[in-house]
Amino acid sequence: MDLSEITNSLMSSSKEYPIVAFMLGVFLLFLLFRRPQLFLLLSLLGLILAATLYLISDIASTGKVTKARMIEKSTTEQDQPH
Repeated sequence: MDLSEITNSLMSSSKEYPIVAFMLGVFLLFLLFRRPQLFLLLSLLGLILAATLYLISDIASTGKVTKARMIEKSTTEQDQPH
């Protein structure tokens, strides 16, 4: 999963559920003006969580590609006559 897929997923979710996206935006603006320290803390926490999930998905997809290559290599070696 790359960054563009994640962005497309977020955009499609916000288009499917505009009321939820609007309420989330209002809540974040409320936090920004009423409690800026809490807003920054939650933003930092969200950024760290997003970066961690992105790295996990990137590492997992790399592992899947390597596994697929190994399986393909072993099947081609078995198909060849000795």
